Amino acid sequence: MSKTFKNSILLFLILTIALFSLSGCYNEQNIDHLAFVVALGFDVGEDNQLKLSFQISVPGGSSESGGSSQSDSSIVTTIECASFDSGVNLLNSYLSKESNLSHCKIIVFSEEFANNGISETLFTLMNKVEVRPDCNVLVSRCSSEYFLNNSKPVLEKLSARYYEIAPTSSEYTGFTQSITLSEFFSDYTDTFQNCYAILGGINSSSTHDLNSWEAPIEKDSSNKAHETLIQGKSNIENMGLAIFKGDKLVGELDGLETICHHMISSTLNSCIINIPSPFDENKSISLKVRLIKDTKNKAKLVNGSAYITSNVSLEARILTMGENSKYLNNEELEYLQKALNSYLTTKIYDYLYKISKDLNSDIDGFGRHLVQNFKTFEDWENFNWLENFKNSFFDVTVHSTIKSGYILMET
Repeated sequence: MSKTFKNSILLFLILTIALFSLSGCYNEQNIDHLAFVVALGFDVGEDNQLKLSFQISVPGGSSESGGSSQSDSSIVTTIECASFDSGVNLLNSYLSKESNLSHCKIIVFSEEFANNGISETLFTLMNKVEVRPDCNVLVSRCSSEYFLNNSKPVLEKLSARYYEIAPTSSEYTGFTQSITLSEFFSDYTDTFQNCYAILGGINSSSTHDLNSWEAPIEKDSSNKAHETLIQGKSNIENMGLAIFKGDKLVGELDGLETICHHMISSTLNSCIINIPSPFDENKSISLKVRLIKDTKNKAKLVNGSAYITSNVSLEARILTMGENSKYLNNEELEYLQKALNSYLTTKIYDYLYKISKDLNSDIDGFGRHLVQNFKTFEDWENFNWLENFKNSFFDVTVHSTIKSGYILMET
């Protein structure tokens, strides 16, 4: 066989391989043929059937109103169906494209739907390869259909990006917490604690309710999503937590109670707290608070019930400034420090007895500290901690160090 003939065969093989590698596959999915779902909503439909809402991204979509640009990058389609999979199938028959859930950023359950139990839906979602485990879980105080239809991001052009970054406000407010699907599912299947989700709602003039405020000093933090007096274009509110017992919604926490949860569970980054002024009963003092070390939680059995101790260590800076504030001396700072300790101790006690006595839902994972009191895991399971949490009693200690203001009091 000549060298020229060998080279010809080699060239033919190279061209053949290149030709097949560059050719497209007829059955392969093309991005232009897909409709990307950025949010899922679950409501109770008629005759207890499922009502599914899909928020679908519309690439490049936007509309302008007046002098500002309002994002209109998505549409919401709602379907009554018997199950999640049949709803997705119906959606595909309605759209001109095949739906894709790989970019879903948030799963929204209405309160009514969550009250009835979400275990079947939860396992179904976890079984979907397309649904990412890092998408957030939210319980809406209005229907999920209404929530998605009225979620209009202002500072972000894409709804998906908005849903992704909105829960991160907890890092500097403490009013909520980013809860992913994998975290929610892990807590649900755990024997040491219960699960919880973001509490959300839509802000509008019809949802403002002054009667929900307990006291003027606490009015900024004692609200929940769907009831604050914030005025603006951004309609979504993430404030508070939705508390579950098993797979059913059993209660909700407001902003201040959520801050207490962060303190106990050592997830507080920073927050602003208003406390009654110990120097003037008609005024309040704003403090920026952060944990200086993880909260020390311990649990032991006393007469068959859990005795739980929590030692909280905080650092605070004074934010409220008045004409005479700069003259605060060490004695007054110590007096203010005691006032902060007393205030937070009372609020944390209220929070702990709410989740134990009223809701019987251990969202702080105290079970992980109690389990060491049992010789075997079988003994632990027989104790049935998640049912016995309501019998717990608590001992809370708050230690705080207050620093003066950032500029005026340090010059």
